[in-house]
Amino acid sequence: MIKAIFIDIDGTLLDFEACVEESMRLGLTENKIEYKPEMLETFHRINNGFWRDLEQGKITFEELLERRWATVFEALGIDLNGPEFETYFRKRLHESAIPMEGSYETLEYLSGKYRLFAASNGPHEQQVERLRKAGMLGYFEEVFTSGKIGEEKPSPYFFEYCFEKVDILPSESIMLGDSLTSDIKGGICFGMKTVWLNGKGEKTELPVDYEIKSLAEVKNII
Repeated sequence: MIKAIFIDIDGTLLDFEACVEESMRLGLTENKIEYKPEMLETFHRINNGFWRDLEQGKITFEELLERRWATVFEALGIDLNGPEFETYFRKRLHESAIPMEGSYETLEYLSGKYRLFAASNGPHEQQVERLRKAGMLGYFEEVFTSGKIGEEKPSPYFFEYCFEKVDILPSESIMLGDSLTSDIKGGICFGMKTVWLNGKGEKTELPVDYEIKSLAEVKNII
């Protein structure tokens, strides 16, 4: 019997791409650099690579922050200080809380049936503040973040920490998220049921329990 749902934040409840684009556009404009949509593709390609390395333990979070925007600007041929822009970017993200379509309806539906916990990679205060700003924080008993735990999903230690804090078995829980590498793989390896929010129509050989294209489909399966 399922008793709890662990829900990812970025790309699941909050529209990370929209938050990034807004922060990037405003930051470049302040530095008198014209923002072009294709710049976002470069950011995502480089950022995703850094996060994969982080999840695999190849780099630290501090190294990601030090190198991310410097690498993006080098690829784009932009003469800006990467670490300084990173500080600005994180401040903007801290203030940005653009909801994914159907997020409020899904939280309202699930909160009436299950215990809810947020489970996110990222700085703890930033993620808590963004949930608060979006009006979502009150739905969760606790917000678990890699910034607080010290390990990123899909690390077993991340999930071990979570379940040490709640009186629930992994088999009684669902991990709901958009990332195959952190949310789904992490949940599967720890014995949880999984719901993969696959809005981009990707393919996987992982044994996902449920696959959905939008949050509106959640109520049809759990």
